[in-house]
Amino acid sequence: MRRKSDMWQDMKDESFLPGEGEQAAQAAAADVQDRLTILEDQLRSQFNSMSTYHQIALQAAETARAEARADLDRERATLVSLVERVRTEAVSGSAVVPVGVVAGAAATPAPVTPAEAVTEPAINVSALARIALLEDQFEQLRQQVGLCLRSQEELANSITFMFEQQMRNAGFIANCAEATV
Repeated sequence: MRRKSDMWQDMKDESFLPGEGEQAAQAAAADVQDRLTILEDQLRSQFNSMSTYHQIALQAAETARAEARADLDRERATLVSLVERVRTEAVSGSAVVPVGVVAGAAATPAPVTPAEAVTEPAINVSALARIALLEDQFEQLRQQVGLCLRSQEELANSITFMFEQQMRNAGFIANCAEATV
């Protein structure tokens, strides 16, 4: 059997198998590619985790705000009903003093004629003092709840800032300086 000469290719200076240097370079390139793939998966996983934690923190802050607002509304309604009850008791109280008496004063009645004492409603002095005390406590409670709400908002803002800073440092959010370049 005869063979044609053009069927055989001349391999001139090329060997059939690559050299050791080329094999080492190919192995190193494959290793780098595998490592980059693993690193990309890790970064994607870390980004997803940070994003999830950020969403959880935002939801927790919103829940805390909603709970604080609901507590404030409940306490406000309770205090208003208690103040109204005390006022009702003061108007229909048993120990009566003419209207001209100022709560917290030395309990000396203002000059009142006997006819005025009969026609004007009487108010219990201790009830007036209790109402004033309750109103003061309500104001203090309102200020305390306001401080609590402000601190919750500051906490939520600081958590948001922290997550944005971490994401910016990790390269997931572009810095303003880098965006302008």
